[in-house]
Amino acid sequence: MRKLLGPARPADGSVVRNRGFRQLWLSFTMSVAADQIFPVTVTIAALDAGGTASTVGAILTGRWLALIVFALLGGLWADRLPRRTVMVASLGFQCCVVATGLRGGASTALLTLLVFLVGAAEAFHRPAYQACMASVLTPDQRPAAAALASVSWRLGAVIGPGVGASVVTAWSPRIGFIAVLAAYLTGLVLLLPLREPVVTPERRASAVREIADGLSEVSRRPWVMGGIIAIALQQMLTIAPGLVMLPLVSRDVFGDDAVYGTALALLSVGGLAGALISMRWRPVRPGLAGIIGVALYGAVPLTLAWPVSPAFLYACYILAGLGLEIYGVQWAVNLQREIPPERLARVTSVDWLASSIMTPLGLTLTGPASAALGRSTLLALSAIAGFAVPLATLFLRGMPRFRSDLPPAGGDRAVDATPAGPARRGRHGVALTHRRRPAQSRPGGGNGDDSHPEMSQRRPSGSHGRKSS
Repeated sequence: MRKLLGPARPADGSVVRNRGFRQLWLSFTMSVAADQIFPVTVTIAALDAGGTASTVGAILTGRWLALIVFALLGGLWADRLPRRTVMVASLGFQCCVVATGLRGGASTALLTLLVFLVGAAEAFHRPAYQACMASVLTPDQRPAAAALASVSWRLGAVIGPGVGASVVTAWSPRIGFIAVLAAYLTGLVLLLPLREPVVTPERRASAVREIADGLSEVSRRPWVMGGIIAIALQQMLTIAPGLVMLPLVSRDVFGDDAVYGTALALLSVGGLAGALISMRWRPVRPGLAGIIGVALYGAVPLTLAWPVSPAFLYACYILAGLGLEIYGVQWAVNLQREIPPERLARVTSVDWLASSIMTPLGLTLTGPASAALGRSTLLALSAIAGFAVPLATLFLRGMPRFRSDLPPAGGDRAVDATPAGPARRGRHGVALTHRRRPAQSRPGGGNGDDSHPEMSQRRPSGSHGRKSS
């Protein structure tokens, strides 16, 4: 296995000394905290207003709907405007939306609207964050940065809901909204002094044309398209059925809900371990390592179909979390290397859109499919899909190494890091201004529209980033 994946390579460069990274990372951490506390606060507020389980489900669906509607537009504007501007505007908008809930006594309709609007702002913030993160880092710093972002996300997923529930239960939903507002506002303030390296945008075209350009960056790289499709199918066919069936198995087979909560917590613990491993590990075949990591999730529905013991179930969830995080870090780092920086946010939004569509679809279809096929049969088929779908992508060109035969992106070679005018560099030699090299100097010649431009990033994640449900 070590021969296949390659040796571990020590990380080069100290990412924590990069001021731009620290500002982005801390802001992202505060945003994650707010994202985790907000749904808990809204849920309890809805129940206090007389809502039912169906009401709560409808309210929380608003976030997914917003992501689906605005994902591509978020990536488009994150590539058109300075990414810092997009992030600050998104966080400011979220602050205004959350402040609306401070007056208390919000109706179900208002809570639904608040969730939708916060999700819409998130659709603009996350692609801008991913693209901006790529621009402030050197290639050697990116794995550690992606891993630290994953650590923030996983810690938020473990701690955030519990903190939110405790705060709201001890006081009131209004205090929960104040905590969310404070977290978003802190994230915004942390971004204000950020000096974002300049990435020259492409010549402005119609929104449809620019979105199509982002899709073309995906389609011309088989490994990128295959990865997006595989993860979207994994979300629908494997992860979603596991999420729905875990509480049922916990109660029906093991007699209580403790196994349910423990398994989800251990999934995040495995993710933390995967992120920490990824800070130091540089596999020669990152695609192979990542795809094997994704395929490990197939063990989850398998052990739910035939639950032997809680200990075995817990072990499968730890391995699944570890594998998903290794994949997420390797995917993000290599996407940063391959995709042109001026199109990176659009590619990130395409990836996120695919998962945002397939996850709720899988959650919705799991119940009827279980009733038609039976729980064990459905979970067995889910396990087969969990192993087969990701492993099949290894036959795609470039997938084992997450690398295409196109010229490298600007983050590695094609961006001229020499600032315009007097040399202006940040600490540790990171250029403050990036300019595209003249078209005739790029490999293969041609102009910026006909040849492949310079490249750079995806969670994800970090995190989705892909934001895992």
